[in-house]
Amino acid sequence: MSLAKARKGLKTEKKGGKVSPEQKILNQFLEAPKDKHKKKKDKKFKFTQFDPEHADAAYNITVEFMEIANKNPENAIEKVIEYANKASETSDPELVRHALMMFVTHHPSARNKNLRIPPLIKRSPGATVPKKKNISLAPGPLVSVSTEKIKETEDNPELYMNWYREDPNLNEHHEHWHIVYGSNGVPDVKDPKIRVHKDRHGELFVYMHRQMLARYDIERLGLGLSLIKPLDDYFAPIDEGYHPNENLVDAEDEDDPYSTFGSRKPGTINRDYGTDGPFTLKAMDANRKKVEKAVNCGKFYNGAEIDIDTLGAVLESYGKSDLIKYYGSLHAGGHLTIGHIIDDPGVMAQTRVAARDPVFWRWHRHIDNLVKTWEEKREPNDFSKSQPVKLQDVILVFKDKLPIHHGETQDEEAAAFGEKTFGGKNFCTDVSKNDIVTNELETKMKTRVWTYIEDSGKTEEIDYLFPREFYYYFRVENTSACEFIATFRVFLVPEELAESRVHWIELDKFKECLPANSKTVVCRDCDMSSIVRQPPQKTDDELDDTALPIDTTPVDNNNDRFCDCGWPFHLLLPRGRKGGMKYKLLVFISDWTEDEVPTISRCGSISFCGAEGAADKYPDKKPMGYPLDRPFKNNSYKETFAGLNNAIIRDVCINWVDEFPEIVVEDSC
Repeated sequence: MSLAKARKGLKTEKKGGKVSPEQKILNQFLEAPKDKHKKKKDKKFKFTQFDPEHADAAYNITVEFMEIANKNPENAIEKVIEYANKASETSDPELVRHALMMFVTHHPSARNKNLRIPPLIKRSPGATVPKKKNISLAPGPLVSVSTEKIKETEDNPELYMNWYREDPNLNEHHEHWHIVYGSNGVPDVKDPKIRVHKDRHGELFVYMHRQMLARYDIERLGLGLSLIKPLDDYFAPIDEGYHPNENLVDAEDEDDPYSTFGSRKPGTINRDYGTDGPFTLKAMDANRKKVEKAVNCGKFYNGAEIDIDTLGAVLESYGKSDLIKYYGSLHAGGHLTIGHIIDDPGVMAQTRVAARDPVFWRWHRHIDNLVKTWEEKREPNDFSKSQPVKLQDVILVFKDKLPIHHGETQDEEAAAFGEKTFGGKNFCTDVSKNDIVTNELETKMKTRVWTYIEDSGKTEEIDYLFPREFYYYFRVENTSACEFIATFRVFLVPEELAESRVHWIELDKFKECLPANSKTVVCRDCDMSSIVRQPPQKTDDELDDTALPIDTTPVDNNNDRFCDCGWPFHLLLPRGRKGGMKYKLLVFISDWTEDEVPTISRCGSISFCGAEGAADKYPDKKPMGYPLDRPFKNNSYKETFAGLNNAIIRDVCINWVDEFPEIVVEDSC
């Protein structure tokens, strides 16, 4: 099914999507009005997924939800919500909501009814309030910034990145990923008492967060800021402070003395979480040294060889293996100690807001550097086995310039245009002077307004990035006498960071059948990106609400449904710079027959979220980030890919502009 056709069957409630009875009661519970669920055992209890005891409690409730659903197949959702309301009378409501989102994400009774978790901006609008009017600024003269604001940013350059860190959809992505890949695993849907850890969970923990780090560093580079400095001294004062918007809400309960998030002053010293166990600074430092010893010798303490998946599991600290016990809970420990650096918990303690804090990125750079240390001791990839393909070039064309209808048939029309213009007798022609071809991609900053306090009608503006939409055209030749099924892998990096493989960001990954002895023009819509939550959210309405199926009829085993997990489309491209910023675009083709892993169903983002089912395999046998998962040959990306017919690197520019034409999709779509 094409994405355009899939989008046709999904609309927000405002645009015609129907809210089923089950979706309605789910929304009512998860959106949690302020006067609901006030009963708690301990008013000072603050649920955090990073605390193992809290995570265990949420996991156990998820098990109960699944058992109830299995016993009541005819009205599973009603029975689960009924139990959730009862559980909220004795357990922390936020803990119960987390368990319910785990259930909705993984249990067939919810998935087959197309139930969606309401977006964070509707579920907890108070948790999406950005800093007051973000600064959108390019190097050079300051634009529309008062003298007072100029001094403030000179004292705290991190304010330049507010627009990025405070983006509610980016933060929702981080929260949702940790629901899809729960730190304690997922109950088996047939027998919920059995704990399942998703395929390559640890590796994906590393890869997804590394991609987030790369994008954040790239945005910093675009503004002339320093790259992320790892937070690797647990006892030193933390240079960056973080003061959230005073309306940023932690608990939707006005009677809660800690209903808002705490602030951290610059220079604050970290402190223990608890009086003993793995979350004291002394214990964390000892565990860090154990990890460093392991990555330097390539083996864990028990003699087992390190692999990326197990190392990721040890660092994230999921599961209850002896390795986890020995190496402690390093990743979780950073979130807990920094998040509780003062009595009023800060944003680092919650997955849905943690990325707002500059220290989130510093902590994760530290965690990623531990992995990188091990990776850099490995041999470079061996690309000596040649593929029977020859990549001639990759051509970029803005969608608004294509002579096509922007609706259900747009992919077919775009492909036909590409074949006529760039294929056939034109396959080998130079297209660099073609008016419709661009070497310069474009982005712009947009603003949307939303109401986050319904009673007062109080609104806030959100500044957010948006790309000028485009198609890729890959001209590729199959030099063999047999059909070749290709895996296209597309990456992007600033020219200034090209030698750093951890800064290459994935733009797409997909398969394409190349006929025998053919010269093919492969057309690919940027909408279809392997990292992007599907279907992509573009309009203000889509960004702030859940896409619902127009037809609410349950469909069993529908492989075209999506699980709402993935990177926001509006952040597909880095912002670049005013006047342009130079990048390198890498396209690498591998053999799909060697890469393929059959899956039962898919998530929105196959790269960031893998397969939907807990027992399904990650849909790619190659290491995540391949072919950039190992050190470059002689520390040179040019040497690594030189002479390969199945790889091409080309120069592109990303220009941050004030305005560009946007695509208006026909009503029929």
